[in-house]
Amino acid sequence: MNRERAEAHLRLLAEAERRRVTALPADSAPSQWHSPGLALAAQALCAVGAVGAGVAGQIQAGLALAVAGRLRSLLDATGPGPDGLSPVVRERLELLMQDQLARAAAEASPVSRSSAGHTASRRASWRVVPVGQVIQFRNDGVPGELLLLAYVQTPRGAWFTAAGPGLAGRPGMSGSEPGPGPRPQRLLPFRQFTAADDHGASYRFRLSVGFGVGVVELRPDPAHEIRWLDLTMTPDEPPARIDLDPQDPPGPPPEVTVTRAAHSPGELLLDVIAARILTSAAGFPPDNPGQLAAAQAELRAFVGGGPGAIVAALHAAGALLPDSPSPGQLAGLCARLGISGHGITAPPAGDLPEPWQSMLTRHHPSPAPVPGSWAAPVAELPELDGARLAILGVHHGEPGGTIVHMLATGVAQEDDWAYSRVVRPLPVLWIRDSSGRWHTTRTNGVEPSRDTGVVMLWLEIVPALDRGIAWIDVVAAGRSAEIRARLPLRWK
Repeated sequence: MNRERAEAHLRLLAEAERRRVTALPADSAPSQWHSPGLALAAQALCAVGAVGAGVAGQIQAGLALAVAGRLRSLLDATGPGPDGLSPVVRERLELLMQDQLARAAAEASPVSRSSAGHTASRRASWRVVPVGQVIQFRNDGVPGELLLLAYVQTPRGAWFTAAGPGLAGRPGMSGSEPGPGPRPQRLLPFRQFTAADDHGASYRFRLSVGFGVGVVELRPDPAHEIRWLDLTMTPDEPPARIDLDPQDPPGPPPEVTVTRAAHSPGELLLDVIAARILTSAAGFPPDNPGQLAAAQAELRAFVGGGPGAIVAALHAAGALLPDSPSPGQLAGLCARLGISGHGITAPPAGDLPEPWQSMLTRHHPSPAPVPGSWAAPVAELPELDGARLAILGVHHGEPGGTIVHMLATGVAQEDDWAYSRVVRPLPVLWIRDSSGRWHTTRTNGVEPSRDTGVVMLWLEIVPALDRGIAWIDVVAAGRSAEIRARLPLRWK
């Protein structure tokens, strides 16, 4: 990658945008005063590490100030009155100018989650244990239950991943809104939860919850070798014992393989964009032409010319090789979905990657797993591009989605943008099920844990898994390797 060329590309885009804007008349539509092309290119180049967030912010702040200056000059040059600006136009220009000044201030002094690059995690021992235990409790005499899927302990703390209808609220960030359906009506009384281990140490809990998912953090950090915890959820009732050293594992261990393969940063980002487009298209109603046309129009509006601007920026920075097939494949995906105006100049490829092709193939699903059903496969994946990931169970929640619970270290949170993975470096997790069908994932929620560098992630599998799936292959590609983990699923 060439950082100088990446920065020069952004400055050229900003200058071209400045020239365009300074020629606009006062009565131009509000949308004409701001083009997303520079912002998308800047976010893409930050995502692949070609430019720093500070440099990108300064360039965007300079453009915002130039736009504000142009608006100010129009306001000063043409006063109100019969020969001047109408009150409506004048008010609109004032609002646009204030918006550009706010943009400039925000970009010039970014408190950016992505400005601090990820820190490579220390290769220290982790402990990942399947739990798969439903804990009964009472809250004001009303019975309830909490599913603990898995336990994970790192040198930075210890957590249970959890699911259950009593979990209300929302993780710190989320990549999608929950679907329609009933909402939980009560919060679990976690302030009354206590636990004791086999050494006699006592703990309390810190809970973060989302819609039907949560993470339970033990405080203080337990000793690494504890064998069980007695969890008291309802005062004056016997505790529930959680076995953390099972002599009879619930199933065969995961099969994890690592294949050395080179992927450029640009190719990995285009894979992220393809997954984002495919998850957006997953709900297309193929049997209703009218709804299908409306859905395609909505998808075209979302995609716009963004892919073309991103591909051009990646080429300029050397983050994408000139002969890479990825731009043509992404153009081919857009063509298959009826998305025009994407801006990619490479000819559309007819031969798409197998996961993309599978997701485009019409599927007649078998019945979905029963809402609330779960499986507790766990796996610690090898380090990939400085990030470490652990898979901590799967559950099928309301209103029908399949959620993978994960922990990550060595990652930094991204600023929000159209193709965000929320944290980076986080590859797309492609999933192949035991029937041979491929799925992708989208971020459903993320919860950073204090200042430990640990992030809990909830990824939605799209489309949801069918009932009876016996195992899944989780595939993650990085710059130098591809990891494949086969996880057996024993649904309960």
